Amino acid sequence: MNLWPSTFRASLAGGLAAGGVAAVFSFVVVEPTVRLALEVEESRAAIEHAQGEHTHEAELVSRGLQQVGGAIAVIVAALLLSVLYAVALSRFRRSSKLSDLTSALVVAGGGFAIFALAPGLKYPANPPAVGDPDTVTERTLLYGCAIAIAALTVTALLAVVRAARRRGWSTTRLSWSIVGLVAAGCVVLFAGLPAAPDATPTDVAAGLVWQFRLRSLGTLAVLWTTLGLVTGTLLARAHHSATAYDRTHRVLNGR
Repeated sequence: MNLWPSTFRASLAGGLAAGGVAAVFSFVVVEPTVRLALEVEESRAAIEHAQGEHTHEAELVSRGLQQVGGAIAVIVAALLLSVLYAVALSRFRRSSKLSDLTSALVVAGGGFAIFALAPGLKYPANPPAVGDPDTVTERTLLYGCAIAIAALTVTALLAVVRAARRRGWSTTRLSWSIVGLVAAGCVVLFAGLPAAPDATPTDVAAGLVWQFRLRSLGTLAVLWTTLGLVTGTLLARAHHSATAYDRTHRVLNGR
């Protein structure tokens, strides 16, 4: 049975819904911390301007347009992630005996761990007032390395679980193997990769930075949860409809 078409359609719908919900969540929850950070930037620029160290530049794009652009970026990112999610979910459904909704949520949890939790713990997001524009490339590469390490760890965990099922491992052996893999992944992630290149400026309150980081991580949690719930619900409904149609067809044909 080819599970790809139904999985792909459901995942795209889930990605669109996840992007919309995450964009609203970001506007309501994250935006207040962004405004506070921008106030810090404006105060910093005013001080530098008064000291003759900085020339004030006119704002090229209004904050309203930035918010709209940010919302569109979140939706587009969710749609792109939903394609990768569809590939992973389609493969997972072939070998899993879990229900459609449970499978969708499990894969969404893995996606959150790979693309959000692991890199977010090592290199947490920073508000606008934190970060040197000259280190953008370095930060992007480090974030990508964190994602790669998390992906390899999750892949290794899946391989171990499948091997345990085939070979009949005991629960104790499987548990210790999982703990060992997770520990190894954490060592490589947190000890193997260098620290973030940017330090937090003294004029930015630590509370503001951590509020932004936690709320940003919450946005990603909302995105992946919505993606899993919507995709799984659509797949479950499609499966139920197909089963009902098959039963009706058999009854009508006297089978």
